[in-house]
Amino acid sequence: MIRTADAKTVANELHARYEPIRAVTLMARSLQKALFTGRADDVVFWALVFAHYRGGELCDSTEQQLGAFRQYILPDHPDPR
Repeated sequence: MIRTADAKTVANELHARYEPIRAVTLMARSLQKALFTGRADDVVFWALVFAHYRGGELCDSTEQQLGAFRQYILPDHPDPR
């Protein structure tokens, strides 16, 4: 299972630790390895990390494309305040 919160956490850490070019390179290499090893769950995870790295929340078209993977992605839980 892929947790949206985990993808956001990784994206935030990449922002905090690396210059943008290095962060994007790390994400691209991880995504490429996942593609070539046939790990669809890792591909979706790193795609989510990249999307959150680039702008935080996902746009409607991206959310629609992720619809096919919705059973594998656990959404964020709202704050119980």
